[in-house]
This record gives sequence, structure tokens and C-alpha cells, in this order.
Amino acid sequence: MSGALRSLAKRAFTAATVAPRRAANVPYLLNTARALTGPASGGHISDELLEKLGTLSTQALIDGLWVMGWPTSHVMGARPLTEGQKKMVGRAITLQFAATRPDIAADKPAGMDSPEYEAFEACAGNKGVVVMSSIGPWESVGGDIKFLRLKQLECRGLVTDGSVRDTGVLREYAFPVFSHSTTPRQGPHVHQPWAANVVINCGGVVVRPGDAVIGDDDGCIIVPASHAQQVYDIAHSREVVEEIVKEELTKNPGPPGKYYPFMTGKIKPESPLGKLLTSKGVKFTHTAARPGARATTRSVVSPMNRYKTLGARRMSTRATHPFGRPEGHYVRTHLEMEKVLKEFEIHKACAVLRTGIDGAVLPAMDAAVAGGFRLAEFTLTTPGCLDAVAEYASNRPEVLTGVGTVLTVQDAKDAMDAGAKFIVSPCLIPEVVEWCAKNNIVSAPGCGTPTEMVQAFKLGAPIQKLFPGVAGGPGWVKAVSAALPFLRINPTSGVEIDTAADYLRSGAKSLGFVAPAFPPELVKNKDWDGISEIARKIHAAVASA
Repeated sequence: MSGALRSLAKRAFTAATVAPRRAANVPYLLNTARALTGPASGGHISDELLEKLGTLSTQALIDGLWVMGWPTSHVMGARPLTEGQKKMVGRAITLQFAATRPDIAADKPAGMDSPEYEAFEACAGNKGVVVMSSIGPWESVGGDIKFLRLKQLECRGLVTDGSVRDTGVLREYAFPVFSHSTTPRQGPHVHQPWAANVVINCGGVVVRPGDAVIGDDDGCIIVPASHAQQVYDIAHSREVVEEIVKEELTKNPGPPGKYYPFMTGKIKPESPLGKLLTSKGVKFTHTAARPGARATTRSVVSPMNRYKTLGARRMSTRATHPFGRPEGHYVRTHLEMEKVLKEFEIHKACAVLRTGIDGAVLPAMDAAVAGGFRLAEFTLTTPGCLDAVAEYASNRPEVLTGVGTVLTVQDAKDAMDAGAKFIVSPCLIPEVVEWCAKNNIVSAPGCGTPTEMVQAFKLGAPIQKLFPGVAGGPGWVKAVSAALPFLRINPTSGVEIDTAADYLRSGAKSLGFVAPAFPPELVKNKDWDGISEIARKIHAAVASA
């Protein structure tokens, strides 16, 4: 019999004798897609929430779970493989190991069908972190060749209560690794990968597929998907409170015990901490959740109501926050930033309102929105600007609202406190652009030359406002866009209904309409129907490009 025939006969014999035994006796691997949404999983964490969880420290998150009464979530023994490795943030993809014995070794699928490869492949496009439960702290769960696949799939990280091999190569792969230790030993003679995407115990912590896995210099923790939003709310609140307390102790040194406890539901208004938070304009409430139950209330740290009546020029955060808000308050996620840019890409036309007519701010913008605008900019030169922004942020979720004529970082902070989603300036102010970029906030500084636009881009402004837009015209935009295609040029002021399509065809990514959207006579006469009709014409022109 030839070698090929012998091989074929052997495979046929194996299929006939081993496969039935597997089917009858082994509760085999869950389908990956089903496992991530089925009984093994505790729920789904959105990309946006996952990124928000990643902005917090493991200490804050574990405290959030502690406040809720949950058991420990710290994967004990899992230490960073490399000092200073990047932070790990992802969804758990679990892999269970079983101690080796003859029938285990025989029944485990071989080659590409082995459970570890099912787990690895689930990382693709899923922001996955592979969590492996070893049978012992010194047993190897894999080395360079296996984990090369994780690098190829852009895995978010690897966590195990066991050990890893080929340390030098793993460090070159550059994804975060948390393990008990390193080892030169092989693993298969001790344990075998047995099941993917099932509930496991890793380092004393129960891990379900889809849970959030966060790792930093202090270690690795698991956030249950079923309560991830509540954990974030409590942990974020706690970080805000801690920043305020630390700032106060820095200014006025003293024992920190004066302000304890932070978030146990016992903060009383008359306590030192209660008085401190009140002085900073911070409301504080908290109700702890029962383990395993969805809470009906949650921790809140929110700004005090800053606006009593529409019409005030603007109110700085300094009025309610004498030392300013903690910087972390303003951080947005990359996903939030991308959503804002996507709205500009979709809608293209932004209504820019600048008026001094009393009582016209909200009705004028409402009329523009009724005519089709979904991008709205209120300028700080308009009385009641921030009041209007707060109103729109609270009650008009279908409209992306921003603030214009932002000249300082404090202006930008005031705008964000009011609920703005993007920041616009009439000129290039580096410190404003850099602050926005640091906090993942979309900014659109005014630029008059290609040099200024490139400088704005390098500083972190994803949109470059051509101001005034009439200065260069469509021909200028076409030339600059061809030479610098990475720019998102936004001509504003001077763009008319009959030139809108020309600007867009020439390479402009979006447009700002000031007087053409809000003719002064129509605003003065409170002709809101007329403004709505103009808005419809603008959108028809934009759609024709």
C-alpha cells in the first residue's frame, strides 16, 4: 500500500472510531459567534463604552465594583510581562485548559480545529483579549509561534494565570501580555486547551466571554459586561472626586482622612467632603447595587445647573468651579470624535448663527433645523449662546451642536460644559487646537492659507475652516485640495446657495453658512418660515454636488 493510501486509511479509521466518541462524550466548543451573545456571555459592551472604560485606571474600576458589592475582579498573579507596556483594553475571549490525561489528549481536536485557534480567530475585528485559564501558575499556555497569530489578528492583549514562553519574541510582538511568570517549559504534557468562549476562572476571577478586560501597570481586572455601564459611572465619579480631593490637599496640605469615605453612599452635605464638592459645583448621589442585579440608581457626579434663564452672555465654569474642573472631565473617546467627523461627512452643511436680536437665538436655529440642517453652530458673540447650546444638547439629540468664536481654552471648556460636540475658531489659536486634540474633541480653526491649514492639521485639528470662505473661492479650494488631499477644508462665511455645490465639487468636505442661512432681515422680522425655506434650498444645493 502506498504512503498516501496508508495516510488516507489512517484518517478514515480515526474518523470512524474517535469522532463518535467525541460527539457522544464531549460537550464541545461553542460556536464563537453564538458564545459571544448566548448563555456564556453576560451581555455586549459597545465600542464607545469599552473606550470609556479604558480611560479609567484599574484602581478606579475595581473600586467601582467594590462599591457595588461585587467579588474581586483582580486577576491575581497576572502581572505585566513588560514594564511600561501599553494599556490593555478589550473584550474577553476565553480559553479553558484541562489537565492532560490520555483520553483528554485523544479527544481534543487537533491542528486548526484546536480550541486555542478558535479563540485566536475570534479576535479578528472584535477588539478581543484572549484570557487563558491555566491549571497552574508555572505551566506554559503558549509561545512565539502560536502567539504570532495574535499579533497578525491585532489582538488587544493576552491574560493568563499561567506562564508564557519565548519572552523576548512576545515583547517584540508589542501587544500587552499579563501572566503569572515566564517559563522555558512546554505545556502540552501538563495541560491541554479544552474549550473556547465558555465561562472560566482565571486568577480567582470568573470571566465570561464579552466581559471587559482592562490592564495597566497595577495589574489586570475584569468588568462584567452586564454591569459595565454602572461600573463606569461609579468609577468615573470616584476619579472626579479623587482629583478634586487631591487638588484641595495640594493647595491646603493636611490628612486625607478628613475627606474619607469617597463613594460609599455616606457623603453628607455637612461633611468636609460634601462641603468641598458643593463648593466646586458638584452634585453627589450614590446607591450601591446588589450583586447580580441591575441597579436602578447609580453614582452621579454632574455639573450644577449653570443656566437659569436664556439670555445670559455666557457663564464661565470658574463661576461654579473656582479651581476649574479636573482635566479628565473633558476627555472624549476616539470613537466619539469619529462620530462627530462622520456627521460632518454625512450632512456637510452647518448653520452658523450670529445675531444680537433679543429672543431670536432658539427660534432662528429651530427654523434652520426644520429646513434640514443637522449641524448647528452657535457663536460666542451671540447673547445666550451657551444657554442655547445647553438647550440643544439636552433636547435636540438629532442635531450635532457646536460653539464658534472660541478664542481661549477656557472658552472651549465652557462650550464643552454646555454640551458642545465641536469647537470652531475664527483664526488658528494653537493652544485651543492642542487642548481639543488632547481631549479628542473636534476643532475647526479658521485658516486663510495652505500653510495655516497644514499647521492646524499637525496640531490636531481634523477640520480646517477656510475663513472667510469667499477669499479663495472654489478654484482656490480645488487647487489646495489637490495638493493637500488629507485636509478637510470647511469654507465658511461668504458661501452662497449658488456656489455651495461648486465648493463641494472642488474638494471642500463641508460648508458653513452664516448670513445666507440667517438673513438679518428675516431674523429681525422673525420670519421663521422664510429661514426654513432658505435651509431647504441650501440642502438641495448641497445634495446636487
